[in-house]
Amino acid sequence: MLARIWQIMIKEFIQFRRDRLLTLFLLTFPALQLILVARVAGSDIVNLPLALLDQDKSQVSRGIGQALDNAPELALYYVPTSLAELEQLFDQGRATIGIVIPPGFAAGLAEANSSPQIQIIADGSNTYAGRAGLSTAEGVINTYLYRFLSHSSSARLAASQYASTLVPLLELKTTTRFNQTLNRHYYTIPAQFAFIVYQVTVVVAALGLVRERELGTLEQLIVTPVRRIELLSGKAIPAVIIGLVEFMGMFLIMLGLFHLPMRGSWGLLLLLSTLFIIAEVNWGMMVSALARTQQQAILIIFPLAMTELSLSGYLVPVENMPLGLRLMANFSPIQHYIIILRSIMLKGANLAALWPHVLALILLAAGVVYLSQRNLARRFE
Repeated sequence: MLARIWQIMIKEFIQFRRDRLLTLFLLTFPALQLILVARVAGSDIVNLPLALLDQDKSQVSRGIGQALDNAPELALYYVPTSLAELEQLFDQGRATIGIVIPPGFAAGLAEANSSPQIQIIADGSNTYAGRAGLSTAEGVINTYLYRFLSHSSSARLAASQYASTLVPLLELKTTTRFNQTLNRHYYTIPAQFAFIVYQVTVVVAALGLVRERELGTLEQLIVTPVRRIELLSGKAIPAVIIGLVEFMGMFLIMLGLFHLPMRGSWGLLLLLSTLFIIAEVNWGMMVSALARTQQQAILIIFPLAMTELSLSGYLVPVENMPLGLRLMANFSPIQHYIIILRSIMLKGANLAALWPHVLALILLAAGVVYLSQRNLARRFE
């Protein structure tokens, strides 16, 4: 039995070596995808276009504008002279954040019972940039005003009132665990890595049987003394090996190029990654049984991959999804694998902390293997 499986595996690797386009895809495209997407998605928000409508023309308003321009996240590009001009900048997509300082703002700060206001406008068409710019503008303005009022002899009472309502009069000491610099790469790159391993594994597994069917050799294999389980194992094992090789290559890129930490057990991560790859290989085998051509297999994989990506928690946190989608996400192997990957790499988590996700991954892998073998057996009958 092992000899026959070995021969099928050798045959599979030979066919893989002859398919130069697929070889190029597996060796080059995943690495490029990880590097390019990580560079874009993992970069910080900087130089958001800021428009400042200063109707006060005071020392305070000029100081606010300078403080906003000094923030790395914002860049003061526009100084409109009217609300209509400011609205036009937003309509044209040229400004992301707008600040309106009304007339008499500085004078109102000196009055104890006065509550002058500053309007902050954010372009909500880009929620990520708009939220970051809004948070930055609020923090910069509050910090500047607190410092200005604290050092202004003519506004001591206003400073006390302002501080009590907007800025707590105590020193806060914050501690950030696992990612002290709040580097976005630590969050985004493991998810991208998991999705790339998923893509490669499913594609390799899906094209295995379809290629045999297109070449007309599948029927020849079926009539040989090779049993069904031996044939399927001989097709699945090379896909698992290729998936593990891809895993190691992408993992080295994560550590070497992006300097992500690896605080947990290498053995545990490799074991659970192998379990994840086995589950996805069998998904690919099911796709291979459904498709008649390699083009059909790719077309089936595309919506399947988009569904997995949507439920993985990478695009939208699972906690923020509707109840129905949250329930569906529990049946997504990649969703559990991303949590496992981040926890082992960043937190150094062990099996005791990860057992719910490990158990879910084991059950899902076993279920996918069962469905795959049963579906493929029916196709061969």
